[in-house]
Parts: sequence; C-alpha cells; structure tokens
Amino acid sequence: MKALLASLPAITRQHRQFLPTIAASIRIVQREYASIPKAAPAAEDQLPLRTGRPRLVILGTGWAAARLAHDIDPKLYDITVVSPRNHMVFTPLLASTTVGTLEPRSVAVHMNDIQPALSSPSNSLFIAEAQAVDLASRTVTCRSADGVSFSVSYDKLAICTGSQGSTFGIPGVLEHAHFLRDVKQAESIRQRLIENLALAGIPGRALPDWQRLLHVVIVGGGPTGVEVAGELTDFISNELRALYPERARGMRVTLVEARELLGSFDASLREYAARKLIRRGVVLKKGVVHEVTERDVVLKDGTVLPYGLCIWSTGVGPTPFTLSLPFAKTAVGRIAVDKFMRVLASPSHHQRRDQEQLLQPPKPQQQKLSASGATANATSAVSAPSSSTGASPSPDSPAPAPALASMPGMLADESDTPSTSRLEPVPHVYALGDCCANPDNPLPALAQVAEQQGRYLARILNAAAKGPVYGETTVVQQLAPEFRYRHLGSMATVGGHSAVLELGDAQRKQLSLAGFLSWIAWRSAYLTRLGSIQKRLAVAFDWTVTMLFGRDLSRW
Repeated sequence: MKALLASLPAITRQHRQFLPTIAASIRIVQREYASIPKAAPAAEDQLPLRTGRPRLVILGTGWAAARLAHDIDPKLYDITVVSPRNHMVFTPLLASTTVGTLEPRSVAVHMNDIQPALSSPSNSLFIAEAQAVDLASRTVTCRSADGVSFSVSYDKLAICTGSQGSTFGIPGVLEHAHFLRDVKQAESIRQRLIENLALAGIPGRALPDWQRLLHVVIVGGGPTGVEVAGELTDFISNELRALYPERARGMRVTLVEARELLGSFDASLREYAARKLIRRGVVLKKGVVHEVTERDVVLKDGTVLPYGLCIWSTGVGPTPFTLSLPFAKTAVGRIAVDKFMRVLASPSHHQRRDQEQLLQPPKPQQQKLSASGATANATSAVSAPSSSTGASPSPDSPAPAPALASMPGMLADESDTPSTSRLEPVPHVYALGDCCANPDNPLPALAQVAEQQGRYLARILNAAAKGPVYGETTVVQQLAPEFRYRHLGSMATVGGHSAVLELGDAQRKQLSLAGFLSWIAWRSAYLTRLGSIQKRLAVAFDWTVTMLFGRDLSRW
C-alpha cells in the first residue's frame, strides 16, 4: 500500500500531458449537446392532440351537453367539453338531497363516466367558463376560476350553457334566497336547514325568532317546489320528530304560488297534490312576491312571511353569456335556432348590431353565469316591480348587467318573437337545451327537451361525418329530418309514498295516476335513467339507508 501511494505523484505527472486533450473532448461534447434541439413547449392549438378529425366543442355539462357527448362517435370527432363543473347533475333528484334522503354525489355523474373517450389525448374536459365566441376564427374564449384565459378552436360548436334561476327583478332574491339548480345549492339548503334547527335549540331565544327559524318558505309551485315541500314533510315527520319533538311541532312549510300548483298537470292531479300537501302540514299561499328581505318574504298584497330558509324555484331565464353572443334572440332572451337546431343570425357576417335590429333581446339579469342545463318549472310566483335595485354585477359576468327594469316580465311570451325569415343559420354552430328556442315552435325549458335535442344533434353530426358529401350544408338539410319533440310525460312526488304521474302531452293524455303506484313509477323511472350503474347503485343504497336508519342531521 505504501509503495502504491508513493507512486501516485509519478502517475499524475505521467498523465498530465493528456489533460489538454481531455478538456478539448469535454468542450466538444458540450457543444454537441447544446446543438441538440430542445423540446419546445406545445402550442395551444396542439392541446389536446390533433388527429385530423373535426373537433366538436361542447359548452356546458347539462342534459343536452351530456346526451350529445354520450352519443357522439369519438371515432368521427375529437371532443372538447368546456364547463365550470366536471359533472352532469341529475336534476329530478336534487330535491331529495336538500334533506339528506340522497347524498349529493349520488346525483352527480362525472363527464368521463358519460363519455369515456374524454380521457383520450385527442379529447379534453376544461373546467372553465365560456366568455365569447369568435365566428371568424372559429374559436371560443374561455376563462378558468383563477382567471387564466385561453382559446379553444372548433369545427363544430354546440352551445349548451343552460339557463339561470329567474328573479324577474325582485329585490333581495339574489342576496337572501336559495336557488336549487346544482349540487352545491342543494347542499347549501341542507346546511342552512340544519343550522336553523340548531339555532332554534338555543335557550332563551324569543318566541317570534324561534318561529321564524323553523319556517321554510318555498316560492314556486312547479314540480321542484312541490317535491322540496314533500321531502321536508317527510323529514319533519320522521327524523325531526324523533330527535327534536318540540322543534318538529313548531316547524312550518309555506308554498307560495302566483298561478296554479303544478300548472302543467291535469286538474285532478293538481287537486290531489294540493290535498296531499295540506294534509301533511304544508300551507299553500296564493300570492305574488314583491320583495325578499333578510328575514321576511313580502307579498304584493302586503302579507309578510318571516322565514329562516327561503327556497326560490320559479323558473329560469337567460344567462349573461347567452345574451352576450352575437346571435338572434327570442322575446325572452334565448338563442334563436331553426328546426335543425342551428343558431340563427343576420346574413351580413352575423354581426350583433344587425341582428339586434331584427330581434330585440332583453338585457341580462344581474346573476351569476350558469353553464349547466337544468329542469325548469312551468310556473312562477313573482312580479316585476316598477322600480327596484339589484345586486352589483358579478365579476365573472362577460358583460356588464344593465338595469333590471328591462328584463322580460313573468308574462313574456316567446311566440311574440318577430319573424326570423330574414335570418340565416350560422355555419357549424348549434344551440341546445334551455339556452335556445325555435321562435316558430318554442318548447319549454325541460330536461327531456334538452336530452332529446342532444340525441338528435349527435345523430345528425355522426351522419354528417361519415362522408364528404354529408358535410355539405344543403345535403344535410335534405337528408336530416327536423327536430321533433316528443313529450314523455311529467312526474312529481308529493311526500310520503305518494306521487303524481301523467303520461302523454297536453293534446293526448295517455295515463294519469296518483298515489303509491305513481311513487313506485317515479322512483323506478329515475333510477333507470341515471347515467351509470355506479350511480344507480348509489341512489338505491341511499334510499335503503334512509328507509332503515333515517336521514343524517350531521353538520360541518
């Protein structure tokens, strides 16, 4: 070892002559490495992966968007979905989540479960809000929740951004009432209900305040309002009576409606529903809301209803995004479409200024943008006051909101839309669901309307992509049948094991049922319509747990 160590200096001196050569080799390697082209960041138009197939961009994740995404052939189209939420809400069961009959996640179906191809590199799901549509460049400007803006290119565009809860300019609704159009809103109602029950148990509380906390006012007597009232009566008579008997006896539910309860149903079914709700303790109040304050619902006749929870379920109206688009609008602010669900606009490059001269749309409400399609109620219990003040416009709104007095009233009729004969379809742009209507044949904002429209457009687009001849607009018009809506019927549960069921349309009533059999049909129909086996099992499990062990009143 000592000999080896003694020889190291000699070895070092011997190889020192090679150091310049080694250094030169290292420099050559460094230059060669530096000359290798680095991987450049992918451009925006390269995300997601381009395949040469036409790109279908779907705005929204409501009923129309979900059905379109499900039925479109991913072998024919690349798919991009843009929506603030990544799931579709099964809105007919939302009322059950407000009292814990169902868990919120059981009624929300992820878009990847609806269309598994969205996981492919050629497809994408962007959690963002659509802000504007550029027809010249065929791009949609979007913005994420944290303010990042980006553009999405399209070959075909389907606008399915739905609608928003309509306040008709009533002061105080946005600030104090709870809407029921999404899972978050249903969870908010449940939390407020449980919180009020806890506050009512605080000793020393004044009797008027105790009564107010235990009073739930539901505005709107359509299917959603009736079902929420029915769910509340079940909750009061079962779980609340067992846990807090005194508070259960003081709990009140008032349903305010300006016209007819379940106005779209047959008279005998309306009578049955009213009789059932009254028997279960619901107070039915015919009136028009004038104002909503922090603690009271004030009716137009001067009646004051103190409340602890106010649920607003009076129908729908257009979103600011819908009204900001450069397309023709109907008399109530929905996008005008033709019988092939193509968006209509003025012929001269579809400029907004020209189309506004043809059809004067109402101006947007000061409400937050909703990108989801949802079921609407056919009735409302509000009036548009002559002068009112609304909330300040949301920073997320794409356009500033004008005065609320310009909003259409509750009696606005879509059939009053001027003639669309001077309008032309916008190439490659379609609209589906609550956000649009054919002025010649306006349909109600219902989930089954939106779903049928989504199925129709998917069938048309799949056929159009199967050959170059089908891509020609004139040929598509000749081959494609116009959209025809088939009303399957209406259902609503009224509490307990009772429901009302009506099959067929207004002209041909095929079947009308009320009672236990209708309740069985209601549950069976909605259970089979859920988007996946997983959700069907989840809903069936929640119903079973509720029946055996009751609803959970935990709050967090």
